[in-house]
Amino acid sequence: MNGALILAAGLSSRMGAFKPLLELAGKTLIEHVIGHFSQFGCEPTLVVTGRDAQLLEDFLTEKFFGKISFVRNPDYAASDMFASVKLGLKALPADCTGTFLTPADIPLFDAALLTKMAAVPAPVVRPAYKGKAGHPVLVRKSVCSRILSYRGEGGLKGALQNEPQAFVEADHEGILLDADTPEDFRRLRAFLSGRMTKRE
Repeated sequence: MNGALILAAGLSSRMGAFKPLLELAGKTLIEHVIGHFSQFGCEPTLVVTGRDAQLLEDFLTEKFFGKISFVRNPDYAASDMFASVKLGLKALPADCTGTFLTPADIPLFDAALLTKMAAVPAPVVRPAYKGKAGHPVLVRKSVCSRILSYRGEGGLKGALQNEPQAFVEADHEGILLDADTPEDFRRLRAFLSGRMTKRE
């Protein structure tokens, strides 16, 4: 059973707006993310909240009642994303054989990519596009204890640097696009608009 861990506790300070609830093509960023995991069949899906935690939890509970759960990072203002990763991993049930990890502001992967990643029997599986690794990251249960005990530099990247990793080629660069800044968000919207136009 593969679970999903969505990291949504950050301050969104560089963006200037609360990133998980930014709207993209009629849905919020985090709705897109949860939708992809739901379509794949992730169970459970856990969201780590921090800034505006009650607002986000109320919004998602209404949208996905009974399908997701939450854990709060009480130190979100002073801690980094890796602290949220650890909180989330600790809260996942023991029968999760693997966990997809992603920030809430990277919405352009899809369930087909998750299926390809899940089929690769490596401890860590990452999507890549033209040699650049993106999100989500799939970590198997065997790796989680070492992530939780890691105290070195580099956050999650540092924790995984000595783990065997496999890469799955993505169909497009959406796995690399986030909404850290207004310019990033404009680029993300333009990319999705271009893809939607091509499909028409």
